Amino acid sequence: MPRNETFILDDAVFQSKMQKLIKKWKVDEKKFVAEQAGLFLYDVARYVPPYAEFPDSEGKSMGRPADKITGKKAILKDLAKIFTRPSSVKIFNWADKNFKGREIRKGKEVIGAGTINSLAEMKKFHNAMRKPSNGRTRTLRPFQKMWVKKAMFNKYVKSEQKDVGIAKATIAWGVLKFNPKAKIPAWIFKQILKANASAKMVKLKAGWSANFTGKAFGLQHVKGKTIHIIERKRLGSMEKRLQWIFKKATKDSGWFTK
Repeated sequence: MPRNETFILDDAVFQSKMQKLIKKWKVDEKKFVAEQAGLFLYDVARYVPPYAEFPDSEGKSMGRPADKITGKKAILKDLAKIFTRPSSVKIFNWADKNFKGREIRKGKEVIGAGTINSLAEMKKFHNAMRKPSNGRTRTLRPFQKMWVKKAMFNKYVKSEQKDVGIAKATIAWGVLKFNPKAKIPAWIFKQILKANASAKMVKLKAGWSANFTGKAFGLQHVKGKTIHIIERKRLGSMEKRLQWIFKKATKDSGWFTK
């Protein structure tokens, strides 16, 4: 069974440069750190599956409708790898009656691993076939697949598709904690209540720090190289934002600055 992956916001990479810039431009430190944490997490959410295309550094959306469709299709594809849907109820009933609790055979050939008659059994088998590394299902050969009725298969697919976007919503939850006015795509926002996360601002000796921890399948995709890409982009944007704040404050006070 796949495990919940943990993502922890580590703003240490920003702290040194942030403190220098905050002092240079004289801005509200707590407010600015919270704002940057929210923006950083927003960028992180973009790289959390599902996505129709791998996100580029210039993208702005946390999740487009096409990304949701991709997630739903991935679930259907995964389940088709482990379940066989006989062409008719009659064929399923034949298998269920003659091979209940054992391999399904056609002559000497094994054509299925057995039959399943409930959504709970499907869930149990599905979880057993998921890879611990990423939650996706293994690809089974026909004789390894469990047989289910088409109607029950479709019902199970729909129930699983209802969870599309939970990993993105877990990060989005943190975005809203640091920036309540942030705009979250509706299909992701609908999953917010399912998020397993915590966030808070902490006062350290060196200054304010934003703490965030989230757990969900799919968060393993925002580690290593991906995080470095996001950090580089955020550091550049952070300095530009501070310059803009300083220039605006200077202009509003009547002073002139280039």
